[in-house]
Amino acid sequence: MFERIFGSRPKAAEAPRVEPAVAAPAEPDRMPMNLQSSASVEEWQEFFGFMGKDVVTRESAMKLTAVFGCVSLLAGTIGTLPVRVVHKGASKGSEILNDHAAHYLVHVDPHPLFSAEVFFEGLFALAFLEGNAYAEIIRNGRGEAIGLRPLFDAMVKPWLRGARAAYQITEDGKTYGRDQDDILHFRASATMKGLEALSPLKCFGRSIGIGLDADEYARLFYKQGGTPSGYITYEGKVDEKVADEVRQYWMRKMAGVQNSHLPAVLAEGGKFVSLMTDPETAQLFQSRAFQVLDVARAYGVPPHLIGETEKSTSWGTGINAQTAQFYILGLRKHVKRFEAELARKLLTREERLAGVGIKFNLDSLLRADIGARYEMNKIALGGTQHPGWKSQNEIREQEGDAPLDDPEADKVFRPVPKGGSDKGEEADDGGAQPPAPYFQTSREES
Repeated sequence: MFERIFGSRPKAAEAPRVEPAVAAPAEPDRMPMNLQSSASVEEWQEFFGFMGKDVVTRESAMKLTAVFGCVSLLAGTIGTLPVRVVHKGASKGSEILNDHAAHYLVHVDPHPLFSAEVFFEGLFALAFLEGNAYAEIIRNGRGEAIGLRPLFDAMVKPWLRGARAAYQITEDGKTYGRDQDDILHFRASATMKGLEALSPLKCFGRSIGIGLDADEYARLFYKQGGTPSGYITYEGKVDEKVADEVRQYWMRKMAGVQNSHLPAVLAEGGKFVSLMTDPETAQLFQSRAFQVLDVARAYGVPPHLIGETEKSTSWGTGINAQTAQFYILGLRKHVKRFEAELARKLLTREERLAGVGIKFNLDSLLRADIGARYEMNKIALGGTQHPGWKSQNEIREQEGDAPLDDPEADKVFRPVPKGGSDKGEEADDGGAQPPAPYFQTSREES
């Protein structure tokens, strides 16, 4: 029992999946917790579970609507972005490598049970809750990646093996090791000590716990009735038996939501004295609203994106600017970390040096409303008589339309002088005339 709990070196028959390439570390490193670290007390408490209901786990944290909203927003937004293997050449721009072996894994089906969207959203949700999320890279005999297996329920502990990292994985009662090249390690926050990123549940778990306590308080407040608690007074001395009978009568007749706001009837001259005020004065609602702001602040999410609009309007350029800033600054740091981890583990060094990478497509998030987008497309085509930088077919592909079967639709517009040739001369009359309209108005016909 002692050896099983503390993760001592298993025998060969007990761990058939241990690869020879990953040697077992020294005994202190094999332990599920680092007894030399400053967080050892917290790790002991979490491992043995003797903190009871006060421990904030990923399941209990998701019961707080603010945490659920932030994690769902971050993981869902990034996890459902299209992921592609691209090659950024020196002269041809970016090219999607549809035939690359890793493209199918990150874009279509990384695992037989999960689509790419479900796979990434689940892992990123774990990362934003616990700081770290892991997936095993399944390789064939030639070392090529043929699948990705998310380690949702496994206990994973990274450790240093010389100059490289290795991972101890415990699941289904078995413990085995994997080299760093065979594990995708997604970090959702900064790595300040060792190989693991900071855990949000440990960094601001106290704030999450206060929010859960506020929810529980509100639940009990309404379950026990909206009438504030107080005491019942009688003239003279009251026998203990009589007091118990009155107390039981009061709880039976007045407690519970079904009995709230009913008039109380007290026999023999009893008088009820309230000790509390209404919920607003008791700051019940204010404290719960503050916890929403506190969790949103910790995750770097604008409060209006998780439904908290009390302090700001829900419309206008201010909200649009905050949302755009969140997509640019709030998501970029996470996306870059996730892209780098995928590229490091699924691409060779030579491919990365040649400009091949794995990218999440953020264009769909940064698109403005339809009017502003069409105006942007007009400028890209050269509609303001400046040199264009996109062709009609490129715009149509971006908008999800089929390309035109016309060679002219693949050309980029360049303004030329009237009667001149397309040789780069500057126009003295504002450039070429815009294309003729497809139809004429009645005013133009007259």
